[in-house]
Amino acid sequence: MPANTNAPHPRSPRWLHSVALALAFVVGVPTSASLLGCKAKPTIPGTEIPDTEDNRQIISVLERYRTSFVSRDAASVLAATHPTYLDTAGTDDPSDDTTYNELGPLLRRRLSQLDSVRFTMDYLEIHVTGDRAVCRVWIDASFRFKPLLDGYGEPRDQPTYNRIQDFAEFELVREGDNWLVVRGI
Repeated sequence: MPANTNAPHPRSPRWLHSVALALAFVVGVPTSASLLGCKAKPTIPGTEIPDTEDNRQIISVLERYRTSFVSRDAASVLAATHPTYLDTAGTDDPSDDTTYNELGPLLRRRLSQLDSVRFTMDYLEIHVTGDRAVCRVWIDASFRFKPLLDGYGEPRDQPTYNRIQDFAEFELVREGDNWLVVRGI
C-alpha cells in the first residue's frame, strides 16, 4: 500500500503542532484560542461573588447582621432590616409570620437566652435586579442556651446546645444608598 502523501512527516513543524493541539485538548490545557475569549472577572475576596459595588454593600449589611447577632445586639440586628420586613417561615400559616414590629421584641427575647454563639456565613450567590436583591448563603452556626433556673435560682438543666448547617436566602431592598433585609433573618 502506498504511503499517504498528505500526512505530515513526523518531524515536520505541522506534525508537531497537530500533536501539541491534540494533547492540549485531551489533557485540558488551555490553548491560546481558548484564552482569548475568557477573561476572569474579579471576585470579592473569599467568595465567588463578582466584585461590584452593590455586591460589596449587600455583603457588608449581612456581615453587620451576623456580627451583631454574635454579640447579641438586637438593636443592631434590627438596624439591618427594612420597615417592610416580613418572614413567613416558609409556610402559608400566618400565625408563624414575623413582621418588622414583632422582630425587635423577638430578637431581644431570643438573644437574651443565648449563653454563647458561633455564626459564620459563606456567600454563594447574589442576584441584583433593580432595587431588589437575593443573597444565598451557607450558614454554619452553633448556639448554647443559658440553663433554666429553679425556684432558688439554681441551674435546673444543662444548657441546650444547637448546631445549624444549612443554606439560607436573604432578600434585600435598596433604600437610597443603603441595602436593608426584608426577609431571611
